[in-house]
Amino acid sequence: MSKCPNPFTLLPIDIHLALYLEKVSWNCHEVIHPAWFLFWNPTPGAQIICGNTRYDVTPEHAFLIPAYTTISAFSDGIFPHLYTHFTAGSPFDRVEKKIYRLDPEPAERFYKNFLHTTGVKNMLHWHIMIMEYLTRLPDEAFSHNTPMDERITKALHAAEKLKHVNNTTLAKAAGMSVNNFCRVFRNTLKISPKRFFISMRLNRARTMLVNGGYSINEAAQLCGFADRYQFSKSFKEYFGIAPGAFSRQQRNSVFEKN
Repeated sequence: MSKCPNPFTLLPIDIHLALYLEKVSWNCHEVIHPAWFLFWNPTPGAQIICGNTRYDVTPEHAFLIPAYTTISAFSDGIFPHLYTHFTAGSPFDRVEKKIYRLDPEPAERFYKNFLHTTGVKNMLHWHIMIMEYLTRLPDEAFSHNTPMDERITKALHAAEKLKHVNNTTLAKAAGMSVNNFCRVFRNTLKISPKRFFISMRLNRARTMLVNGGYSINEAAQLCGFADRYQFSKSFKEYFGIAPGAFSRQQRNSVFEKN
């Protein structure tokens, strides 16, 4: 008789980034993250869009966005931003890709009581907040979604391992013609492969700045940008903060990734 899986081993959460930034601005058109995105802004002044759905970002809601969800985001000026990017195992890889606007209470509680805890306690409180928000996903988020096209999944996995990617290499990984790959990719992720490649390079560069100890010049070069200026411009457009300011605020963050 086969053993039933332990349900407590089915929900691995890996936090890639967890920060509170005092000054952020958004002007991002069609960006995509390979990880989940959870955020709460203590002040209004921003908007976030997914497909035909547009939300004003106010303190009355926290926002939870599944991995590989294409969004756009804009703001009238700068604002403070509490956010984390994380990966979650099954069944969260099947959640419908859309913006989930949720109760701000867990984020407000974390912001008021636990933001400035340190070490292991800080890490645990981030995990607790993430788990609270995952429990608040509506049931229908799990019931009306089909798995991603396996060919596109293969291409995404290949992209994570390759230093340089283009339509030809990923189409080959997917076992498709280039034209068919581009069409299916766009239909699946609501973003062109070219825009996805830019997002992937910038996310990889951010990881280097956070966890790898690389300088801005090194991250720019290793992620395929022509120079520091091009990299800094793209980074600020995508993440809403210049890489230098991001690195400084990240070094002062109370979150420690073990």
